[in-house]
Amino acid sequence: MFNKKVWTLVSIIFMIITVNTVISTKVNDQPTIKYKNVPSEIPFSMDSMFLQLMYSYTAYCIPEQIVNWTCPYCIYNSSVTPLLVTQLIDNDSTNTFGFIGITTDKKSIVISFRGTEMESLDNWITNLNFPKSEPYPGFPGALVHSGFNRAYRNVRNIVHSGLNFTLGVCPTCEKLIITGHSLGGALAIMAATDIYESQLTTLPLEMYTFGSPRVGDVAFAEYFESTVITNYWRIVYDHDLVPHLPPMQLNFYHLPTEVWFNNASDPSQHIVCNPTGEDPSCSDSLKVALNVFEHLAYFGISKDLC
Repeated sequence: MFNKKVWTLVSIIFMIITVNTVISTKVNDQPTIKYKNVPSEIPFSMDSMFLQLMYSYTAYCIPEQIVNWTCPYCIYNSSVTPLLVTQLIDNDSTNTFGFIGITTDKKSIVISFRGTEMESLDNWITNLNFPKSEPYPGFPGALVHSGFNRAYRNVRNIVHSGLNFTLGVCPTCEKLIITGHSLGGALAIMAATDIYESQLTTLPLEMYTFGSPRVGDVAFAEYFESTVITNYWRIVYDHDLVPHLPPMQLNFYHLPTEVWFNNASDPSQHIVCNPTGEDPSCSDSLKVALNVFEHLAYFGISKDLC
């Protein structure tokens, strides 16, 4: 029987082989995207990006550190606005975890989802479950990654109850932030879609995700961009492997707008990509040397400081 570390290694090798096999395969039938191309109401901000990276990484820490706001990312530097955590999001069957909190200035509600834990077999099964399914009954013709769908649906009720409670605690809050790294980025997208569809709040939504995989098909990407949110920035760090999964050849498609940091030696250098979701001049231009280690340490900051 393989232990979890062996499964992790096998999964990483499989992922690398999959990407290297398909990344150089020509996409013969490039889908026609019908984005509205609505400019973001909130421009890309390095400060907002760093803050949401810290909130994303915080979800990897133990619950006690998160609740007490004592984790390494919580106190990384003075620019990290502390949170009052109102709800932990947890499901053992898919090892899904996150939290909901309120910024201490009472201006924002934050939902953050944990990404893939490298030694968690449950997370890797979720990541590698490529078939698609409907996100919700009667959804308008869109399909999403079945593993991400299952992982989110297992915590959906907690998200609903936790967000409703938090909205009651913070009637002065002006914005909802949803964020996550890796698998957490995919769950953030699922949550944003669900919260919009369920009409849980009318607060403006702002999202930065980090190293998110592709979540759904073209119809899902079009729906998300035109209906759910225009204030979404999908951060890709240099040669990160994970944003190239699942492959486009399996009819998965990224959401806009990508911001590609294309020089690991200069963290300030970046490109705000075109609003199609799959800009061929951004990280889609990479054909070789994709790197799983850059996925684990955005801007040189490890996700494993807890």
